[in-house]
Amino acid sequence: MSACVVWIDSEHAKVFKISASGIDKKTMKHHEADNKSAHHDEHKHNAHEYFFNAVAKEIGKVDDLLVFGSGVAKSHFKTHLEKHHPADLAKHLVGVETLELLSDNQILEAARKFFKKFNTYNSSI
Repeated sequence: MSACVVWIDSEHAKVFKISASGIDKKTMKHHEADNKSAHHDEHKHNAHEYFFNAVAKEIGKVDDLLVFGSGVAKSHFKTHLEKHHPADLAKHLVGVETLELLSDNQILEAARKFFKKFNTYNSSI
């Protein structure tokens, strides 16, 4: 079983890929260039889409995907997955939960509790 836990907000994402061989973590930053043109809102939307696509690419192929976040970015990411990745990632999404930014170990502990509760507990977490 492979799983991925993502903690995401509007500025960065932490991606934890979990497999039998261990946990690989990558932190991704949302780089949004300053744009003072009349097309600022469109640019901002495109920057978010680019960021969400980069996170989805980093996740890759998984059996279970759990998304955490403290604000609305987690919900926007879920919508992005449903719209742009319905066959590969959205169908493996097992939960979208509110969680303040904590240490990596605390995020993984929250994931353990989530997976255990829903009987998809992965002992390698």
